[in-house]
Amino acid sequence: MEGLTEGSLRDLSAHIAGQSHAMAGATLAASGALGCSLGEACVRISRSRLEAVEEQAAAQRVAARLVECRGQLEALVDEDGAAITGFETLRDAEALRQAQDRLCRMPWEMGSLAAEAAALLQEFRPLVRGVQDDLEMAITLLAGAARAASLLLDSNLRLWPEASLLAEYEPALAGLRQQAARLRPAERVR
Repeated sequence: MEGLTEGSLRDLSAHIAGQSHAMAGATLAASGALGCSLGEACVRISRSRLEAVEEQAAAQRVAARLVECRGQLEALVDEDGAAITGFETLRDAEALRQAQDRLCRMPWEMGSLAAEAAALLQEFRPLVRGVQDDLEMAITLLAGAARAASLLLDSNLRLWPEASLLAEYEPALAGLRQQAARLRPAERVR
């Protein structure tokens, strides 16, 4: 099966809309990846306008980490899309348990990556040049993806309240909520 990220955005959107199951994980990972892309563009544009070598190097480090986060989120789009589609066909108890574990871990990974990327952009605010509004939009997208991921993880734990999942992912959920709470997207751009 071709990965969801191999086609166009239009293909991805139509695929998600046409499923018999909601693909929340793939959707929020794609949103996070797009937020990383917009943030990376803002950092690179700003880097070209910075004069201090140290500031340019800082911008390059932020951009490089955003590339990594984006790539991991894109991989999670594909993995989550395949996992949620295949989940409905599982009958073996051990395979089902492993799938539930992975379907809990992925939202935590998605949320952590989105929150990290948003935090990087927040820290970059003093260096942004000429694209302040766009940077805030990227932070808002990423903060939303982090919060959506925490909702997805919480939902999965409600659907599968097994002791082993709760023991591992309730603390992860609390940590993800703390990360998301530290994000401060601008409410207005003036």
